[in-house]
Amino acid sequence: MNDPRAAEAVRFAAETVSDPAAAVRRWKVLSGRKAVGCPLRFPIPEVIACVGMLPVFASSGEALRSLRPWLDAWVRSAAPSPPGLEEALDRVESLAEWAESASGRPCTEGALGKTLRTFAERDAALRLLSERCAADPGLIERTDFRNVDRSGRYLPAEAHALLVKRILGEGVRIAEPEEMKGDPLLHLARRIFEKPRYNGDVKGRHP
Repeated sequence: MNDPRAAEAVRFAAETVSDPAAAVRRWKVLSGRKAVGCPLRFPIPEVIACVGMLPVFASSGEALRSLRPWLDAWVRSAAPSPPGLEEALDRVESLAEWAESASGRPCTEGALGKTLRTFAERDAALRLLSERCAADPGLIERTDFRNVDRSGRYLPAEAHALLVKRILGEGVRIAEPEEMKGDPLLHLARRIFEKPRYNGDVKGRHP
């Protein structure tokens, strides 16, 4: 890898994955805000991020044990998938109300819409990097790509997007995400109803 900015981004991703607690601790110290532990397949982290908290996708094992002291709250599963869109919307609104209370900041339509776009732009950049790695296996090592992908579990979406873009290089065109229309809470409700990857109640609880 000839681009020093790209090489530094790959190193940063590896450091983040090797010591996620340090990454979360650094973010908390610099921002003065809260971090929330989420299941790996939690589908609506935008609700947590839009009020200034950091969704941390914590798995089992040593990484989870090291993260525990730095997580202010958890989102836990407690119920089957919603049977309908109305129930899904109730769960999203419940999470939004809890996030507002935990953070002390409002989950406004504008803030949530902006956060949805940030996550969509990050995901688009990551997909492009994946496609380029598939077309050119020598672009970065497979382990490096896995670290870049997984580092997003412990970084804000905007920081993760910047990291991915540095690896892609300057001047690379990334597809614009589709413009979201309507209520962003309803958009997220449709996500968990139509693609029920998360079999649980979206409800925040302190550890």
